[in-house]
Amino acid sequence: MSASETFPLSVVVPAYNEEASLAETVRGLRTALDALGLRAEIVIVNDGSLDATGLIADALAEEDAALVVCHQPNQGLGGALRTGIGVVRGEYVLTWPADMPVRPDDLAPFAARLGAADVLVGVRSRRAGYNLLMRFNSWLYPQLVALLFDLRLRDVNWIHLYRTALIRRVNLSQRGIPMLVEALVRLRDLHATFLEVPSEMKPRTAGTASASRFLIMWRTLRGLLAFHRQWNRARRASGARRPASSSA
Repeated sequence: MSASETFPLSVVVPAYNEEASLAETVRGLRTALDALGLRAEIVIVNDGSLDATGLIADALAEEDAALVVCHQPNQGLGGALRTGIGVVRGEYVLTWPADMPVRPDDLAPFAARLGAADVLVGVRSRRAGYNLLMRFNSWLYPQLVALLFDLRLRDVNWIHLYRTALIRRVNLSQRGIPMLVEALVRLRDLHATFLEVPSEMKPRTAGTASASRFLIMWRTLRGLLAFHRQWNRARRASGARRPASSSA
């Protein structure tokens, strides 16, 4: 495979300590992409894993000529996605959780709408494996995002598909989960078009979701508020008006 080869789609899989699920997810992605007739590369970002994730990722790259592995010190979800977006060769780039199994039906809503908008925003109808507190937070978070940024989307922390040339124009500062909101807000400010698509969430096959930890919840809130202060200062300095509300 030539280093200059391009693809219609790239899929970035950020992975931190996902030795139990990474191989199943990545092989499922390749099977689903092939079944849908999508020529695509897969980029695994091993985000400083302390288990065998990196070794598994390298083995997967030996199996798949259109699979790239990036190893880095731990930088959080935001840092892993930044790295992946920086190296992809696809016209569009899709994010996919390393802990979620995938079938062709899971990718089909994105494949069917590829090119219909600059950003496709996956919307979950349910939160598989979430406890009561996590369900409450998943309801509250989009409300808070709408209040702070006037960005009205039903789900802001799930699977996104971006036009690569556009997302690369965005300077992403957040390392953790708030990077997903930061990307959406900054793309909205660049007048990107948005489309919400159904995207079902499946239970993890192994391990525990980091979003279930109180420390991660606190860091997410703190990061979101820090980004809001940064975004607001930049807007005031430029004399920009409040952006028009975005909804799909």
